[in-house]
Amino acid sequence: MRPKIDNILPKFGNTRSDRIIRFQSRLLKELSLSLNTEKNYRNQVKNILAEAGKVIDLFFLYAFSEGANGKREIEIFWVREPSDVTRNAVSLMLEQSIEGDRVHCKICICNSTVDTSTSLPELTARDIALHARMIQTDIPMENVGTGMGLATKRRRLTHDDAVIENILTAFSNIITSVITLSAYRREVERFATRDPLTNLYNQVSFWDLLEYETSRSQRQEYKFSLLVIDLDNFKAINDTYGHDTGDSFLRDFSVILKSSVRSGDIVARYAGDQFSAILPVCDESQAFVVAQRVIENLRKHAHRTANGVSVKVTASVGVAVYPDHAKASKDLFLLADNMVAQSKTYGKDRLSMPSEQDDVEVLRNMGEKNIMILEALSQKRIVPYFQPIMNLGNELIEAVEVLTRIVLPDRVITAAEFIETVECMGAIGKLDYQLFEHALAKVRDCKYAGNLFINLSPRALVLGEFMPTIRKTMRDYGFEPSRLIFEITERDTVKNLKLIENFISELKQEGFRFAIDDFGSGYSSFQYIKTFRIDFLKVDGEFIRGMVNAASTEKQIVMSIAALAGHLGIKTIAEFVETENIMSEVRGAGINYAQGYYIAKPSPDLS
Repeated sequence: MRPKIDNILPKFGNTRSDRIIRFQSRLLKELSLSLNTEKNYRNQVKNILAEAGKVIDLFFLYAFSEGANGKREIEIFWVREPSDVTRNAVSLMLEQSIEGDRVHCKICICNSTVDTSTSLPELTARDIALHARMIQTDIPMENVGTGMGLATKRRRLTHDDAVIENILTAFSNIITSVITLSAYRREVERFATRDPLTNLYNQVSFWDLLEYETSRSQRQEYKFSLLVIDLDNFKAINDTYGHDTGDSFLRDFSVILKSSVRSGDIVARYAGDQFSAILPVCDESQAFVVAQRVIENLRKHAHRTANGVSVKVTASVGVAVYPDHAKASKDLFLLADNMVAQSKTYGKDRLSMPSEQDDVEVLRNMGEKNIMILEALSQKRIVPYFQPIMNLGNELIEAVEVLTRIVLPDRVITAAEFIETVECMGAIGKLDYQLFEHALAKVRDCKYAGNLFINLSPRALVLGEFMPTIRKTMRDYGFEPSRLIFEITERDTVKNLKLIENFISELKQEGFRFAIDDFGSGYSSFQYIKTFRIDFLKVDGEFIRGMVNAASTEKQIVMSIAALAGHLGIKTIAEFVETENIMSEVRGAGINYAQGYYIAKPSPDLS
C-alpha cells in the first residue's frame, strides 16, 4: 500500500517560526555569488532545498531553459530519492507544462538528489502543485524559468507564501547567475579561439591547428596544403564607404571562403583582410582547384552598401604544400605568404605556387624581417624622422624631409634596411599611409609652418586608393597641398613614365609640388625634366660628396645641373652636405638649398 504523503513530509511544532527565521537568514548567505557559482551552484541549490524541506512541504525544485538552437533542458533537484515511477511522472508533467504547443521539441532532463538515504513515495500529477517563475536575463533565451513541486495537500500556514517566494527568489538568482556566467564563459572561450567579426578561427588558433596538422601529416605520411589569401585594395572600401561596410564585406568573404573550401578544411582570419585555409590530405593539384574556386567565387560576389552601391573586391592567393615545399609549419606559412606577394606583383586577382627557385632558407631570413615589419605596422612603430632643408640664400630652414624609421626598444632602423622588403611584401602603401599620418600629426602638434618633402614609392602610384587617402588625411589635419612636395626617385620611375606624367599633371593642378630625388644617378635625367613639371631637383649625393676634390668631374656636373635648372625655373637641393668644405662648394656651384649632417641630422623632433 502506498504510504500517505502526510506521513513523509516533515512535522513542525511550535518552533516553526523560529525555523523560518533561521532559514531566511541562511538563505541570504546563499545569494553571495561569484565565478565559482557556475561550478558550485548545485551544492548551493541542494543547501537551499535541504533547509527548505524543513520548513515547507516541498518535493523538488527545477530550472528550465531553451537556447538559441532550440534545445531545451530541465534540471530537477529532488529533496529525497524519487522512485522511477515518480521520476517519470514528474518529467512528463514538467514537459507538458513547459512545452505548450511545441510538443515535438526534444527535452533533456537531468536529476540530482539532496538526500539519497531516504525515499519519496510514488507521486502522480494529482499529488504535486507546480509553482513557477520566469526569469529575465540579457542572454538570448526564448524561455528561462524556475519552479518548485509542492504537495497539493500541504497545510497552508501564515508564512508559507512568503517562504515559497523567498525560496524561488534565491533559486532564481542562482540560476540566473549561472546562465549569465556560463554564457560569459562560453563567449570568453569563443573569443580566445575565434575572430569575433567573422567567427572564423583567429590567428592564435590558426598556428595551433597548423602545428597540429604538420605533426599529424608527418606521422601519417600524407600531404596537406596551406592557402594564404589577401584581399586586393581592401583599404579603399574602408576609406570610401566606412568601416561598417568594410566589416560587412569581411563577413561576406568569410562565408564565401567557407563555401569554397572542402568539408573538413580549416579556415581562419589571420589578420585584417588576410585569411588562411589549412587543407588536410590535399596535394598541389587539389589545392590549386580549391584556391581557384575561392578566387572565382569572390569575383562573382558584389557587396551592396547601405546606399545601394555595388562593391567588388578580388583576392591574391598563395599556396604551399607540406612536405613538398617545406617541412616546418612556419616555413610553410612563409612560402605561402611570399606567394601572396608574388600574386600581387603579377597583377593581383590570381594565385601563385612556389617554384624550384624559391629557397626556404632565403625566405626564412626574409621572413624574420617580414615579421618585424608587420609587427611595426600593426603596433604603429613607423616613426617619421625630420631632416631640415636650408635655403642657402637666406640660411633659413624652409622645409624638412620626412624620413621613415622603425623604432624598436633597442635600436632605430633606417629605411635603407627594410624599404625593399616592404615593397616586395606589398605593404608599401600601408607604410606610406602610416608615415604620412604620423608626420602630419607631428606638424599639427608642433605648429610647424614650413614645407614637407616626402618620398613617394612609384608602386604607390598604381594603388587606386593612394591619393584619396592622402587627400583625406590632409583635410583631417588642415594641411595645404602647396606645402607638400612629393619626392620621386629617378631610377625607380622609368618603368612607369607615362603613368607618372599623368599623375603629376593632375596633382600639380591641385597645388601639390614635386621633386626628383637622386637626380643624375640614372639615365633619364633630361627626359625627366623635359616630360615632368618638376619644382625641385635633389642632386644625387655621390656628386655632392665628390665636389671637394680639386678639378673634379662631379663639381662640373653639379654646376651644369644648377645652371640648367635655373634656366628652367627649377630649384636645386644638394644632399649629403656633411662638412663645411662641401657646403662651400655647394654655394659656389649655385645650388639653392642644402640638406645634410652639417646642417642637421634627422631627428624625431620637429622644431
